[in-house]
Amino acid sequence: MSLAIITGASSGIGAEFALQLKERYGVDELWLIARRRDRMEELGRSLGVRCKIIVADLTEKSGIEAVREALVQEKPQVDYLINCAGFGNFGSFDQISEAEVEGMIDLNVKATVLITHMTVPYMKRGARIVTMGSGSCFTPLPYFNIYSSGKVFVLHYTKSLNFELKKYGIRATCFCPGWVETEFLGKATSQSNVTRPPLSAMKPLLNCKKVVRGCLRRVKRGRTMYVTGWYTKLQHLLFKILPDKLLTYAWLGMLKGPEDNGN
Repeated sequence: MSLAIITGASSGIGAEFALQLKERYGVDELWLIARRRDRMEELGRSLGVRCKIIVADLTEKSGIEAVREALVQEKPQVDYLINCAGFGNFGSFDQISEAEVEGMIDLNVKATVLITHMTVPYMKRGARIVTMGSGSCFTPLPYFNIYSSGKVFVLHYTKSLNFELKKYGIRATCFCPGWVETEFLGKATSQSNVTRPPLSAMKPLLNCKKVVRGCLRRVKRGRTMYVTGWYTKLQHLLFKILPDKLLTYAWLGMLKGPEDNGN
């Protein structure tokens, strides 16, 4: 019996992880965690395996506790933990609200750590953890500051956790893709009244199925980090050899102000 827990499972990368873990890696039980019950139930029916649906807003304490309660009650043996829940909003410090700032930190950082911390005791030797990083964690990104800074935390957290868990035979991988064609990007670029790159500057978008397939291969090999997308790989390389300021100026050259964001 193989079990995977996936947050952010109602769409996009999270749903694709569920599909590929079932089809390619023989996972026969999935815990799907997100806010949209209908989307998760639809996914569960299409997968044809046992699915536990946990409707939870992980920015709220009640959502975190719902996951904890399920773990305590069922005491599962978890083979995979996939932390995909997250969101990012563009804008300068005076264009995004405190509620948006708090939500990004709570979901992208706090929830990732808490869900991981409570799940690890139910994992055995050979288990794998995936946390969603981002290509944005390699460069200081004004106007995407809260999201990208949170992903820097996630990257270092995952690398450090990997060292801590080696003695238990558990490996952690930080998944750092570039721009992927999912709902995430549509939501992030839906506001025209903030400073952000135009959608055209983010293309070509990465295929969700391909990047998840590549990630799972590296996860099985025990890789600590998986970077995908040629421009993200280039960004990672330049991050190692160039001053931050040059990379930040390159990013700033892509941006459009609110008055230019009609697209």
